[in-house]
Amino acid sequence: MAKLYLEKLKCVTAEGWSGFDEPRLVVQDRGTVWNGTVLGDRMYTVKYDCDFTGTIAVSLWEDGGPDRDDRLGKQWITDTPGERSLHFRADGAEYNLLYAVE
Repeated sequence: MAKLYLEKLKCVTAEGWSGFDEPRLVVQDRGTVWNGTVLGDRMYTVKYDCDFTGTIAVSLWEDGGPDRDDRLGKQWITDTPGERSLHFRADGAEYNLLYAVE
């Protein structure tokens, strides 16, 4: 069994025309594990951890704006130990999620 640590989310570019987004992170079988209001070019602390085996999916959604519930991407994390990042880019938004697996 591996342990996943979601550590930080960087909003490189916000989708919203106002300069801020309302992203939420969803982890497979665990639902929303983090959400907030963010500004572009800022880093935010997530601090979520869970056990998993094999692979686990992480999705990033943007809840604000006219489209409501835009999925900015879904990616899979493997149980290979190390520190890594996921890159989400869609609808004009760009995010980096920093995580570690033990």
